[in-house]
Amino acid sequence: MRAKAKSSSTPYPIWIEGEYITEPPIRPKDGAVRPAGHYIDKGGYPGANVYEVDINTMCRQTDAADRFGKPIYEQDILLYETAEEIGYFIVQDLETTVDIVNGEIIEVGDLDTENIKNIGSMVDYSDFVEGIRYHADNGLEIPYIPCLDVQVTALPYFKLKCLKCGQISLSCSYMAKHKGCGGYYTVDFATKIYRERAKEKELA
Repeated sequence: MRAKAKSSSTPYPIWIEGEYITEPPIRPKDGAVRPAGHYIDKGGYPGANVYEVDINTMCRQTDAADRFGKPIYEQDILLYETAEEIGYFIVQDLETTVDIVNGEIIEVGDLDTENIKNIGSMVDYSDFVEGIRYHADNGLEIPYIPCLDVQVTALPYFKLKCLKCGQISLSCSYMAKHKGCGGYYTVDFATKIYRERAKEKELA
């Protein structure tokens, strides 16, 4: 299981992965008894790695993993990429994914995981589907987004241009709409990047 840790010390709670429990063990460092609730135990020394989590962010792990071996959970956003095309899927439940662009339903077990990259979660990017659908519905080029948060990557910042007011913004994370005027963004990068699969084909 995976869920966001409850925390009052940070505006961006971290993801916790492990076993879901409702009756946590005694905290070993001080013997404190924790109340019943929603927790995830990451394992290791008994009781030492137990985190209270937000049940509304709970996601179950599927039997699939992306091409890098990263586990795929419910609500994950998957980039499908070959040398010829790109697409995006949302993991609805343990068995089902949906193609954001054309609405096709594909079972998790039938995913072409050799060409799939797990790029984030709808828990963190709830407007992702809305943004991609806007591009598809209005005949705009579907943006290539190999990562939804570039802060800890070598990728350049996102270059977001509002289609309503024309404002251009740089951001380390994906956004579908301009908070100021409510217009949708076109999504690019501050400097040119090349699709991984297309580059692999050129070098082959």
